[in-house]
Amino acid sequence: MFTSCPGCHRQYRIHAGQLTAARGTVRCGFCGRQFNAVERLSDKPLPRIKPAPAKDIQQTGTETAPADVETADEYSLEEPQFDIPEILRADEAAPFSKKTRILWSLGIFVLLAVVAIQIAWFNRDDLLEQYPDLRPWAEKICKKLQCELIRVYRTSEIKLLNRDVRLHPHYSNTLLVNATMANYSAKTQPYPSIQFSLFDTNGKMLASRQFNPQEYLDNSIIMNKGMIPNQPVHFVLEVTGPTEGAVSFEFRFL
Repeated sequence: MFTSCPGCHRQYRIHAGQLTAARGTVRCGFCGRQFNAVERLSDKPLPRIKPAPAKDIQQTGTETAPADVETADEYSLEEPQFDIPEILRADEAAPFSKKTRILWSLGIFVLLAVVAIQIAWFNRDDLLEQYPDLRPWAEKICKKLQCELIRVYRTSEIKLLNRDVRLHPHYSNTLLVNATMANYSAKTQPYPSIQFSLFDTNGKMLASRQFNPQEYLDNSIIMNKGMIPNQPVHFVLEVTGPTEGAVSFEFRFL
């Protein structure tokens, strides 16, 4: 079977399977016009169309440019030059333009970058352990977002090394606690909250208070850097409350 472009009169060989795949709508590979190939089907190629003889045109005083006329003979072929797959394409089978491919590639790159950043951020504890040079950047981000730089708490691996509990020399009903703790985990972890409790002879709790890192750490310690493994950290607690009858105390790292 043959079909021809209504725009430039190019003829092409086409098969039923190609028509079905393209749903009858094709595009001329020569002039780019889209047309319905079914409406212009024929069993045989159309005969060559010869141009009409040129007529003499009487010259006038005003010169006019000759018309740019392309005869059907220039485009109509008695035998088709190409098969349909090389010349005709359905719209839905047309390839993406260069601009579209660039936009798609850029979109995929941005999406992958966002996913990679999210994975890195949610695993920042391990990432900062492996790449400590990234810590200053992470600290700036956390400062703006008001987030914790290190989030993995392994309080069971924080041990109390020594403690000294006595009455405060300057305040009544207040205990002054000096103690040292250390992180025995293999990784840096956040400074814990500390709960200090007092008990009587029967084991009844008399008083308890929880201290956040900002309350017990010395100003010389940079809290965001976390507890480095196996490095002793000194801290001071001032516990105000009923101390009469207290015979024991307890530290808990939270």
